[in-house]
Amino acid sequence: MFELTNDQRKCFALPPVLDTWKKVKVKPGPYNRYSTYAFLDGTKIMKIISFCDEPEIEMYHEYTIDETLTDDKTKILPKTDKGKPQNFTVSNLEKKTRVGMALYFSGGSINLTNNSTYQSFYCSVYEGVKIETINDFKKWIEDWCFNTGEKELKDIDEFANRTKIHQKFKEGDFFRFRINRNSFGYGRILVDYAQMRKKGILFWDIFMGKPLCVAAYHIVTEDENITPQQLIGKKMLPSQMIMDNIFFYGECEIIGTIPLEDNEADFPIHYGKGFSKLSPKTIHYQCGKTLVTLEDGIELYSNFRNGCIGFYLNIKLPILKECIKENSNAPFWNLMPLAYTEEDLRNPKFHKELSEIKKQVFG
Repeated sequence: MFELTNDQRKCFALPPVLDTWKKVKVKPGPYNRYSTYAFLDGTKIMKIISFCDEPEIEMYHEYTIDETLTDDKTKILPKTDKGKPQNFTVSNLEKKTRVGMALYFSGGSINLTNNSTYQSFYCSVYEGVKIETINDFKKWIEDWCFNTGEKELKDIDEFANRTKIHQKFKEGDFFRFRINRNSFGYGRILVDYAQMRKKGILFWDIFMGKPLCVAAYHIVTEDENITPQQLIGKKMLPSQMIMDNIFFYGECEIIGTIPLEDNEADFPIHYGKGFSKLSPKTIHYQCGKTLVTLEDGIELYSNFRNGCIGFYLNIKLPILKECIKENSNAPFWNLMPLAYTEEDLRNPKFHKELSEIKKQVFG
């Protein structure tokens, strides 16, 4: 089984494995195709590593939980007197709250995260890096550690020692986000649909969670002190819908606010029939805060509801750099995965469809 060395763990601010700890294999569930190991200091669980090198499900997860076993090490003790001991199995371990720094590789992506603050320090999705196999992951580990100097160690240690926060944010706020360990991007919150819900302002509510509409600017920089005034007027990538988690927990840090002007951004367009059985023929058109409903309308196209929403920004570093180079969003529309572009009426390839829909909606 592959396992990080303690020297490598320093580069990720992961706790070292001590010689006094005992490594034990945890009983898997009937559907677990990966192996899970617990590192014990007496009856205290100090670290968990899950590993698999089978093709298509290759993974490596290393994280910490705050749990204690019974003296015979067969059950997990409850946190309170009202709880009951649980069997020491993989399925029960995975239900436990994770704390501190963790490194996850699975599904072709890598995430270095602080489970105590719900913030990610590095997400390979943003960098546009595809890590397919355990061997790819090992090479990535070697490169990361080779490129870790005093500055990088200081940055990751500071991140690991953060405390949990609940950040306030609003429409018009500017934010900074980390693209990779030394590069930052900047963006802006355009619409807070959760606040619209709260205030009773109507919109086509087809989104899960607490949705925001946000956009990232055409900027990649090592300068983490860019001001809102420096961003005003810069070109943006197409805006997107996103859950508010990375803003609420401070992963995207608010750096200031300026009231939004009407001409500062475009918004995703959502078009189609509603879900309600009470009004099956109602057509909805939502763009930003503009909502138009057509009773007993004919749905011209059925594939532009555009209701997908995720937890991450739609950023791929190579594509963002191409957009900056060309001073255009054409690379975004041409190079992003189809999941991001095939329901978006702003995509230039849907110019005809958008024209027809706008004619139907606005006359």
